[in-house]
Amino acid sequence: MNAADDRTYPFDPVGGNRRQMGRNLSGWASAAIMSVVMLSVSPEANAAAAQPAAIDACELLTPGEVSAIVGRNVETGKPFDNGITPQGARSTTCIWAAPLPSGVEPDPGQRLEGRGFVILSVMRWPGGPGDARKFLEDFNKAFLQHGIDSKPVPVHVGADESLWWGDGVAARKNGVSFGISVAQFGDRAARQPQAESLAKLIAKRLPAQSP
Repeated sequence: MNAADDRTYPFDPVGGNRRQMGRNLSGWASAAIMSVVMLSVSPEANAAAAQPAAIDACELLTPGEVSAIVGRNVETGKPFDNGITPQGARSTTCIWAAPLPSGVEPDPGQRLEGRGFVILSVMRWPGGPGDARKFLEDFNKAFLQHGIDSKPVPVHVGADESLWWGDGVAARKNGVSFGISVAQFGDRAARQPQAESLAKLIAKRLPAQSP
């Protein structure tokens, strides 16, 4: 495992407690729950808004699509309903993991014991596109505050706005934002195009309106 794979991602499914902005975007908290980037939206403003409906993250990609893009067979996605975040978004997560190759022993020191995986987090925001936009803005803030190592760069996946932040794609469409990462699958250089390909499928399937 290289050093880059030994850190907690802004969305990372294993290990790591939620990190605040600065050195801390929200981490992937617990063994499979992805938290969101901390926003400047006030809790009072979100308390007055109607709670947004959940989006089933596992319905946005099939295991066959994930397997074809990463080049390894993955298991059926495992869903997690993260509930309402402190910023008022309804957050859900799905993880598609590949079995360990034959003869490879699980490594408890690695995420998911060394299995390759894809993780998707989807957030539907009470304030619509404005809230979803702030989710992406906070990746740039995190870079400036040394919370992530790579400067986010724009990518095109068919969403209203999207970026590559070094370990995944973050995007927004209407009042929904999502983050998708490919981890521990072979060549690290291949993960950006893989994540972008998955993000394009997701963007096509997001709801047109945010209730």
